[in-house]
Amino acid sequence: MSVKHWKLPEDCRKESLRIQQEYGLTGFLADILASRKLGSVDALSSFLQTEERPISQVLESPFRLADMEKAVERIQLAVDNGEKITIYGDYDCDGVTSTTILYTYLSLLGAEVGYYIPDREEEGYGMNRSAVKRLSEEGTQLIITVDNGISAIEEIEFANSLGMEVVVTDHHQPGEILPNAAAVVDPHRKDCPSSFKFLAGVGVAFKLIAALEGGNYEDVWEQFGDIVAIGTVGDIVSLTGENRFLVRNGLPFISVTDNLGLNLLMQTAGISPEKVSAQTVAFGIVPRINAAGRMGSASDAVRLLLSDEEEEARELAEKLNRLNQQRKDYESGILQQIEEQIQKDPLLVYKRVLTFSQKGWHKGVIGIVSSKVLERYGKPNILLSEEDGLLCGSARSVEGFSLFEALTACKETLQRYGGHTQAAGMTLKKEDYPLFCEELEEYARVHFGVMPGYSYGIDKILKPEELNLENIRDLSVLEPFGAGNEQPLFLLPKTVLRQVIPVSDNKHLRLKLDFGTVAVTAMLFNTSTEQFCYQPGDMLDLVCNISLNEYRGRDYLSVSVRDLRPSSFVEQNFFNGKAYYEMFRRGEHLSEKVREKMLPSRKETAIVFQYLQKHKGFLGDVDLLYPVFASRMNYCQFRLSIDVLQDVGLLELSPLLNRISMLPWEEKVDLQQAQTLRRLRS
Repeated sequence: MSVKHWKLPEDCRKESLRIQQEYGLTGFLADILASRKLGSVDALSSFLQTEERPISQVLESPFRLADMEKAVERIQLAVDNGEKITIYGDYDCDGVTSTTILYTYLSLLGAEVGYYIPDREEEGYGMNRSAVKRLSEEGTQLIITVDNGISAIEEIEFANSLGMEVVVTDHHQPGEILPNAAAVVDPHRKDCPSSFKFLAGVGVAFKLIAALEGGNYEDVWEQFGDIVAIGTVGDIVSLTGENRFLVRNGLPFISVTDNLGLNLLMQTAGISPEKVSAQTVAFGIVPRINAAGRMGSASDAVRLLLSDEEEEARELAEKLNRLNQQRKDYESGILQQIEEQIQKDPLLVYKRVLTFSQKGWHKGVIGIVSSKVLERYGKPNILLSEEDGLLCGSARSVEGFSLFEALTACKETLQRYGGHTQAAGMTLKKEDYPLFCEELEEYARVHFGVMPGYSYGIDKILKPEELNLENIRDLSVLEPFGAGNEQPLFLLPKTVLRQVIPVSDNKHLRLKLDFGTVAVTAMLFNTSTEQFCYQPGDMLDLVCNISLNEYRGRDYLSVSVRDLRPSSFVEQNFFNGKAYYEMFRRGEHLSEKVREKMLPSRKETAIVFQYLQKHKGFLGDVDLLYPVFASRMNYCQFRLSIDVLQDVGLLELSPLLNRISMLPWEEKVDLQQAQTLRRLRS
C-alpha cells in the first residue's frame, strides 16, 4: 500500500436539505447523494425510483437507437429465409454474455445461428480478415457483432466483398467513419437520438432482442435479466441510469436462475444464491467468465451458459474455476518478476511513471496486474510483454494524469495506442522502448510539478451519533454498488485506538477504538502487527466502508478500514515532500533553499534510528511509517535519515521499500560521512 489522497466532500448542506424535503430521505442518505452530485433533478429521481417502475418506463424504446429498425429488418429477413447467421462476439464477460443471450433468442426463433469468438492471444480484439474468410467458407450469410465491430471498417468491407452482410451492435466510441454495414447500432453514434449512452455491449444486445420482439421488454427481461446483469457488472460501466435498473433488478433473477451453467458456476465459486450482490458478481462470477477468454477459450464460457447437460456444465464450471486460479498464479508471477526488476534497479520506483517490460508476460492478465501496481505504488504505470520484437502492453493511471494524452505526446515511438484517461493499451518496437520511457518521463516532468496520486473519494465525514444500525441499513437504497456508484466511503475523524488484536494467524487486525462516546470495532485486512505502527492511545482518522453483518438473527455494524493515519497528519505536506525527495533520487536539480529544508539534523536522524531500533525495524511500506514522525520532521528529512543510516551500515531498506532491517554494529559511526549527505550538500 501507499499513502493515498483523501478527497473530502464539499459543503452540500443546501442540496442535502432539498433532497430530504423532496424525497423524504434521512439527512444521512441525503448528505451522501448531495456529495455525489448526481446532477439534474431528473437524474436523481431516476436513480431513486427505478425499482418502483416497470422496465418499459425506465428503459427508453430500443428503437431510439440509431439503425435499430434496419437491424431488425435484416435479421428478420435472415431468419425467415433460413440464412446462416453467425454472432461475432468478444472474449470478455460482456462479449460472452452478449453472445449468450442473442444466440439463445435467435435459436428459439428457429434461426440457423452459430457464434464465433476470436482467440485473445492469436487474433486479438474484434473482427479480423482470417475469421471473416473462414465464416464465409462455412456458409455464413449474415454476421451480427456484439460488443465489437464499430471500428472494423476494413473487415466489414472485406465481408461485403465475400457476399456477406454485417449488422453491428457495439457500445464503444466510433471513429469519424462508420462501418459500411447493413445496420450500425451504437449509442455513441453522433446521430443516435438515444438518451442513455453508457450501456454495456450486453445492454445493446438486450435492446436488439427487445426490438426483435416489437419493442416489448417485459418477456425478454424475465428470460435474460440474470445474464444481462452479469454482463453489465462485468464491463465496469457506470451503474447509473438504465444500467442501474438492469443490475438492481437483474440481481434477484440470478438468485433464482434456471440457467444450469450459471448455477453450477456459483456453486463452484462458493456463492450462495441467497447472498448474490453486485460485489459477489464482480468478484466471484465475472472473473471466472473472464478467465476463459484470458487463459483458455471464451467459447467455454458461452458453452457453459448455454448448456442443458449437467455433466458437461459441471465440467465447464470446474474448468473455468481452474482457469481463474491459473490466472491468479500468472498475476502473482508477473508481480514477482516486477519486484525482481526493482531489486536489480531500485531507482525504478522513483520514476514519475513506472514502466516494466519482460518477455512472455501473459497479455490476458497484465492489465489486472497494472491495476495492482497502481494501488501498491500509487503511480501511473505501463506493463509491456515482449514477443517477436514487439512490446504490447496495458497501462493504468490515477485521476488527474491522462494516459491518452501522455501516449499521444509519445506517439512517434508507438506503433499504435488507444484508451482513456486512466486505462490504455499500446504497441511499440522493442528498440524504441528506451526512447519511449524517456519521452514519457519528460512529458510527466514538464506537465506535473507534483504528480497526482491515488485517491479515495470520501462521501461523508461521520459524527459519532450517525454511526448506527438505522443509518447503515438505509444504505441499501443506494445499491447496487459498482463503477460510477461505489460503496460509500466514510471518514471517522479523531478516533482513539484502544486495542489491536491479531486475527487469522496475524494476517489481519481487529481494531477497537473510541469514536467520541461510541465504541467501534473495525477490521484492517492484509496487515499484521509488524506492519502496524500505531499504539493504544493514538488518535487516528479512519477511512472506512460500513455495512451490516447478521449473526444469530441480529444485525451488527461491520466496519472495514480502507486507510488510516494520525489525526494531525497534513496530507499536502507529505506529497510535496515526496515529490522533492524523488527528484533528489532521480538526480534532478534542486535549489539550495530546498536542499536546506530537506537536510535532516543529527537529532532527527537519531529519532528515526531509536524508533526503528526499539521496534527491531519495520515490515511494511516505508511511506506508511512516516506519519509516526510527521509532527517532528518533514518527509524528506525522514527518508534521508533512513538513507543516511543505511549508508553507514546501521540498517537496510529493501529495494521494494517494504522492509527495514536493523544491522549489527559495534563502533560509533560518523553520520556526516554518509554518501547521501555529501550528495545533498553538493
